[in-house]
Amino acid sequence: MRDGPNQRERTAIGIPLVTGPARRPRPHVIEQVGGPGSPRRIELQDDRLVIGREGDIAIASPQLSRTHLCLTRNGSDFSCLDMDSKNGVYLNGIRIHSAVLREGDQLQLGDVVLLYFAGA
Repeated sequence: MRDGPNQRERTAIGIPLVTGPARRPRPHVIEQVGGPGSPRRIELQDDRLVIGREGDIAIASPQLSRTHLCLTRNGSDFSCLDMDSKNGVYLNGIRIHSAVLREGDQLQLGDVVLLYFAGA
């Protein structure tokens, strides 16, 4: 039996059990730890974000293309796609074209270093 926002439930002996308010999910986050403008923390609230000198997440580095990397939400995951950038995208030290991001992954775009933290 549920009773309002506190989600009160009756136990077998009739004493209400208060479970408390629902927890808000932790957002997906990119932390910029290297390059111009670092350090900074960016919450990934949109389903598609472009990182570059002129992207949704703008970073003023001459080593970045205007549109360097695209982050896309796929369900509860984010994937990244190199947008044919001049200097490429490195995920945990390996050059990639696209990949699904995992907790703690490191992205390097020229002199810019980003850490990915998955939401929950």
